[in-house]
Amino acid sequence: MGNVARMILSVILAGAAFLVLFLALHWPLLLCAALAVGLYLALDLLLRPRRRIGGIDVEELKGGEELRQLLDEAREDLDTIRSAAAEIQELAVRRDAETLCQTGTRMISYLEEHPEKIPLARRFFTYYLDTAAALLSRCRELQKTGLRTPEVTEILERTAKALPVLLDAFERQFAHLMEGELLDLEADIALLESTLKMEGGK
Repeated sequence: MGNVARMILSVILAGAAFLVLFLALHWPLLLCAALAVGLYLALDLLLRPRRRIGGIDVEELKGGEELRQLLDEAREDLDTIRSAAAEIQELAVRRDAETLCQTGTRMISYLEEHPEKIPLARRFFTYYLDTAAALLSRCRELQKTGLRTPEVTEILERTAKALPVLLDAFERQFAHLMEGELLDLEADIALLESTLKMEGGK
């Protein structure tokens, strides 16, 4: 529900409550007005959409508003990458762009489940993802011009070479974010292997 719709609904319900209390039940004017104002404020609060990251209210997270903004901007960058990938004609560039988009999408899904790790991905959001979106957007625009000058060709070739580097950075950042889970998994595997060796030695 939008802000205006929420405000209108709250006003209507609070006004209706005031009229019922004052005109039908003949309660004192000041009491009816106070109750109507209280009802308006309560309805406005209750009808306000809850903004969450991974099921946690943004207000409950330290720096939650900034974290939510980082995720929103990351989604915009991914949309740019996705739409550019759909229009790029060079197959290798398109394939790398699609892989960047898939990796970025998985990272954002992971971070929404682990919002406490979003600050660790700040450089990924503000540099690598922004850079990928800007490169692919410019590549698409250059492609649309149809120009094949040496300068344009060189830029397109350099973009094609830069994408695997960005993809490697995406994957390294994702692995860094999952470091704790990977260590836990390694410990579980080591324990299992140790147990199997002990049982095999009996």
